Amino acid sequence: MKTTTIKQQHKKFTPYTVLIFLICVLSGFYCGCQGDMFNFNIDGASFEIVEKSGELTENEVWDGRIYITNTVVVPEGITLTIRSGTIVGFEPTDTPSELIVHGELYAEGSPERMIVFGSLGKQRKIEQTPVEKTTIPTFATNPSAMRGQRGTGTRIPKTVAADPPRAGDWAGIQIEATSPNSRLTYCRIQHATVGISARTDAVQIESCLFSENNTGVLCESTNPTITRNEFNRNGIGTKLQGSASPEVEYNEFAANEYGISCEDDSRPRIQYNILRANYQNAITCYSTASPEIVSNNITMNIGWAVYDGGRLRDNFIQGNKQVGPNITELGIGTQSDQFYGVEESFEPRNSPVTEAGVPRENF
Repeated sequence: MKTTTIKQQHKKFTPYTVLIFLICVLSGFYCGCQGDMFNFNIDGASFEIVEKSGELTENEVWDGRIYITNTVVVPEGITLTIRSGTIVGFEPTDTPSELIVHGELYAEGSPERMIVFGSLGKQRKIEQTPVEKTTIPTFATNPSAMRGQRGTGTRIPKTVAADPPRAGDWAGIQIEATSPNSRLTYCRIQHATVGISARTDAVQIESCLFSENNTGVLCESTNPTITRNEFNRNGIGTKLQGSASPEVEYNEFAANEYGISCEDDSRPRIQYNILRANYQNAITCYSTASPEIVSNNITMNIGWAVYDGGRLRDNFIQGNKQVGPNITELGIGTQSDQFYGVEESFEPRNSPVTEAGVPRENF
């Protein structure tokens, strides 16, 4: 099999490189401004931009500014380590690039210096319209003679701009079944089709922020660790397919289209989470999916708190389906004004679960 050697170029400060750098910095600054839960600090980071694409041939450590121009593959037996404060920017292309991990990935940031994965925005050339100019002599002895004269048109040179980043600009991080171990902590993952696709149980996803992705985390018949993360403004926060049965705990799902989607025969345990203000259902079940939904705060979702499946116990359910912000669901039937078609419901709460959500001291 032909192996493509990974590109690694140390860029000088050309205008194009400066533009990329500015986009990275502004993106990092934007990340740091999104709520007081995350404090993104790029102080002390390298100003060098390193370009990457292709398949790694040896263990690598990424630090500073990484510019992904095409899909990067971490093959079996190779480890990629990404240090705190690193910004990994993906260039949007017709075929979205991704980070595919057959080996090991350790992207471990810190509360003060999170790792950022995101789009640089699609670059485009802007050509301004021609303008006319009139050349006037420096010492005009007869100004009236200049009236009515017109110069030839001149075209302002093309400039480069970038469209705002958006979901689907890059494919995401794909952890394959061959990966013996991968861990992502204190990472911000944004603008992807799927932020992280977990095709193995040996993935730890902790204390990360998923924002503006089509799907934040996808589990395909796997049971990774999904804990203490925030899912905000995604199409779907977490999607569970096949026989996926992970424990999804101490997370917050807010302002997504859908919070958690359970499909096929998935049977996750969803506990100690906050699911609030999502635009559709907080938890949606399809086919024979049957999640255990225990000790969550499910509030103010525009759609159902839980739709068409699942077993509920010890949940605080209030203000969903626009029934009124102070109406708490205390019913124990299989459906109510705030949930629909569940398998069973026990021990509803009339006060919030204090332990639910992302522990604030982690950020």
